[in-house]
Amino acid sequence: MCTNSLKEDIERSFRELCAEAGRLGIIGFSPLNTIRLLPQQQQYLQEKLKALGPMEEVTAISLGLLYHEQEILSIPATWQSKASTDDPWNEYALAYLTLNRTLNDFTSTLVARFGGVAEQATIEGWAGQVKHVDDYFPHCVSHRAFAEAAGLGWRGRHGLIVTPEAGPALRFATIFIAGRIPGTPKEFIGCSECHACLKICPILRKAGDYREACRQRIHALGLKADVCGICVRVCWEQIRKGASTPPAG
Repeated sequence: MCTNSLKEDIERSFRELCAEAGRLGIIGFSPLNTIRLLPQQQQYLQEKLKALGPMEEVTAISLGLLYHEQEILSIPATWQSKASTDDPWNEYALAYLTLNRTLNDFTSTLVARFGGVAEQATIEGWAGQVKHVDDYFPHCVSHRAFAEAAGLGWRGRHGLIVTPEAGPALRFATIFIAGRIPGTPKEFIGCSECHACLKICPILRKAGDYREACRQRIHALGLKADVCGICVRVCWEQIRKGASTPPAG
């Protein structure tokens, strides 16, 4: 099977899965050798890829599933430092779990059909399982790196992938398949003059690496999943208003 036919078959299968799940999705392809990961993530990935056997090239297939609008609107529109047990915020937290598990089902189905190995959407409960965010990295890869390389979006000021379709309001998983499947490169101008995420989140405004402070916050919130999402909502709203620049091509 030629790579273009394989790409079309994978895309068609992904669209069918999205329709069955009642979710909008996006998919992109990128050569693995163009993507830079942290050294500990690279080592983790090399171990995972041994399951593919000897190969000259590997393609990363990035899968994204979008949140529904009402799930995003359950996130507070302003900064909140606490959440109650019956907080509507938990609708977003539960959707986060649903999207992760749906993506994991998708990757299992696609790997069974087309081969490859899958990296699941996330490790649930990780924020309370590690003592520092750096402890998480040896056990995963960055889905954001693969989504960005696949041309699905750009890296926003909050560190998340911002897509033209949904801003950062989506979840990602990745499949690695032997061989080269051509992607569709895009160029994005990016966030332009938008600083909405920095204005709303005091953690993002701090100098240096914000990720550990973010981990501590989401663990302290005590929602039904390891989420906050305040920067996600404000960015999503800005994309809908057209405040951030659409793709250049």
